[in-house]
Amino acid sequence: MDDYTWRRRLSERRKRRERERLFVIFCFLMIFGGIFFYFFVYTKTPEYAMREMVTAFKEGDANTFRRHVDLNSVTLKAYDDLTSDLFKYDTQLSDRERSLFENFYVLIRRQMCKGAVKVINTYLDTGEWTLPGEILKGRQLGVDYDILLDRSLIRHTSFLELEEVEIQDEEATATFSIVEEYSQVPFVLKVTIKDLANDSFNIGGKEFEIFGRKFKFPGLSFNLGGSDWKIVSVDNYRGYLDTVSPILRQNLAEYIDNTAEIVSHYNGIFEEEQDVFITLQKSPSGIMTTNQRTEVADFIKNTVIPTLEERQDELNQVPIPQGAQFLASLRQESTRVTILAWRSYIKGITENSAADLDTAASLHKQEMIFDQRAEEIVHNSAVARKLPELP
Repeated sequence: MDDYTWRRRLSERRKRRERERLFVIFCFLMIFGGIFFYFFVYTKTPEYAMREMVTAFKEGDANTFRRHVDLNSVTLKAYDDLTSDLFKYDTQLSDRERSLFENFYVLIRRQMCKGAVKVINTYLDTGEWTLPGEILKGRQLGVDYDILLDRSLIRHTSFLELEEVEIQDEEATATFSIVEEYSQVPFVLKVTIKDLANDSFNIGGKEFEIFGRKFKFPGLSFNLGGSDWKIVSVDNYRGYLDTVSPILRQNLAEYIDNTAEIVSHYNGIFEEEQDVFITLQKSPSGIMTTNQRTEVADFIKNTVIPTLEERQDELNQVPIPQGAQFLASLRQESTRVTILAWRSYIKGITENSAADLDTAASLHKQEMIFDQRAEEIVHNSAVARKLPELP
């Protein structure tokens, strides 16, 4: 090998090694840059926060989900959207009563939203929808919270996927594909996201004066705690309600019409059986004799309970549209609880058991709640007939 060839090969070898070193450095920089971008840039973006929120919701990670949703802010705006037509379909209210109730529900907005946050948090932690209790238990504020939750659609709405995130100055908007489970109506939900991190400090931004003229250096803001992107409002929740609710109301109206004859027929039978029940219990002393207790127990066992079962069997034969699921389940639960109440009553009077009589009374109260809810749904009632007093 001559000297020229040897030098040329040596030069090529150096160049190849240089290229290899540059390629290794480039790959290292790309990997390092990717890691840096992911952990120090992308994880601080609203898109990352929203994707993490959706994953957390699907996997039941309550704490992560809560970290990306400001439930207090969201429920306040959603409450306004939900109650904007709460009294629209209540045909039993006069214009004056409707106005009074609308104003009243503005006043109790804080209590109602606090209850909603409690309901959502309980669902996130346990996977079960419960009622808030306390001041919202029963009808102390004039509305049945269970019916309100059903109208909100929250209990039967499913998140599908994150569609898009757009950043605008200091806030962002995100869109999610969702579906209402009863009607299977798809919808694109739009939310506003804000960075609520407040561990920041500023450098500069101070004003000073030279020769009578004011100057100000531009300020730089640094966030010590990183980003804290949270959903603060659902922007088109009212649009979602307006899209789905009419379909569910139509389903409900059809079901009510299809079951009206059954309900009316058995209501007449129940009235007759109630008269017989009252007659069987009558006693000069006010206390039933042993024979009376036996007759009453036989009447309930052989007549009242079979009538309840027959009524429910006939209702079960009627196809239940998706929008009528809540009403149908209320009727089923009312029948179940009523039969349990009667059986406890039978045991109470035949075995002289105060505990069973107390159980019967408790179950009867539950039945009355179910029946009242069903009645209000049938008549499109939103509130109690009397304006409650603020506590």
